[in-house]
Amino acid sequence: MVWRRGGWIFLFGFVLVGCGDSIQQKTYPVTGEVRWNGKPAKRITVVLRPVDKSKFKWEEIPQAITDENGKFSIRTYTSDDGAPAGEYLVGIALMDPVSDEGDDQVKRELNAPRFPAKYADPEKSGLRATVDTKPTVLPPFELSN
Repeated sequence: MVWRRGGWIFLFGFVLVGCGDSIQQKTYPVTGEVRWNGKPAKRITVVLRPVDKSKFKWEEIPQAITDENGKFSIRTYTSDDGAPAGEYLVGIALMDPVSDEGDDQVKRELNAPRFPAKYADPEKSGLRATVDTKPTVLPPFELSN
């Protein structure tokens, strides 16, 4: 729109720039399970670190927290949206303070699993996942000391 006033011309226009969808990758539902010494590992954080990070414009990290049965559903952009197809390194750690046991800085259930530190680092855990271009059910992550 052009508006003229006293020799000045004002231009009003809108430039539409795609945001969100043009940067976000297509995701596919991803579910799985974490077991510790054969039992469901509840309230455990699962992180998928992409092997090829160049596709992630925002450096997104698909992740989830296991439920009471050790099951999880990955999210990248919104709840349960899954992850982009590709190869991932996996990190698993107890990150969620869940009880009043402990001091003000660290609170966890008394019987919460104590994972070896290597599982928390996707580079050292030895755990991998492949997400297909369709809903993916990952094999259970069976962890132990």
